[in-house]
Amino acid sequence: MTEPQTSQTQQGGPQPIAGAPRPRGPSVAQIGIVVAILAVAISVTGLTSDITRVSEPGIRLVDGKPSLPDQAGEWIGGKEEGLSEMERTILPADTEGTRRSYHDAASNEVYCSVILAGKEVTSIHRPELCLPGQGWKIESEYTEPIQTPDARGGVLHVMRMNTTRTLSMAGGQTAVARFIFVYWFVGKDRVTPYHWQRILWTAQDRVLHNRNHRWAYILIEAPSTVDQPGTEGRSAGAVHRTDTETMQVVARFVQGIYPKLAADSGG
Repeated sequence: MTEPQTSQTQQGGPQPIAGAPRPRGPSVAQIGIVVAILAVAISVTGLTSDITRVSEPGIRLVDGKPSLPDQAGEWIGGKEEGLSEMERTILPADTEGTRRSYHDAASNEVYCSVILAGKEVTSIHRPELCLPGQGWKIESEYTEPIQTPDARGGVLHVMRMNTTRTLSMAGGQTAVARFIFVYWFVGKDRVTPYHWQRILWTAQDRVLHNRNHRWAYILIEAPSTVDQPGTEGRSAGAVHRTDTETMQVVARFVQGIYPKLAADSGG
């Protein structure tokens, strides 16, 4: 997981599906059922470690590795980077990854990361596990539908997280950054925003088909509010817009990048 990059931004772009109802929180009974299913799935996955078949990835590869394009629709990419040294130390050796910042003509900027699992199921994890460790507070989380013509049915469902982080400034001052993160998982002919569904499909493939499902994890982040320059060597111009405006920017980027990530894409 990388730290966000920001720049000056402006409004613009299509909105996510207007008026789409947000799902209500699950009941205690539903949570209990999901926890039980996940526990069984994880246990089964752990017991089926001797897998001889590996499924093809569901994303485009270049020289056998995930790659982000120089341009995605109206979005122009910055320098492409791979996994950091820390990530390579923590993640299984056959994990592959790439990340890139993108900007449009209005100086809106987003940051996109792709992690591709190898044989080990521990290559992929939810950002909810690492964002708090980086100082981010997840204020709310829910699925969000984005109109995406190239997605199945014309709609891509992503997991959205509204987050804040307190930045340390010179002279003991602080500033608050507000970001929106969205992510989803891509497998061979499978797309889901749900971690539990990915785990269940993985267990099913390993037990019934002796096959390891090679998942990719797509993460996109964009700033809503950044009052002061950021920390840790990354520049950040002042950004002030609503979460709705930020989600419009994210939706436009998703519409541009989604077809470029498809396994049968020519780039």
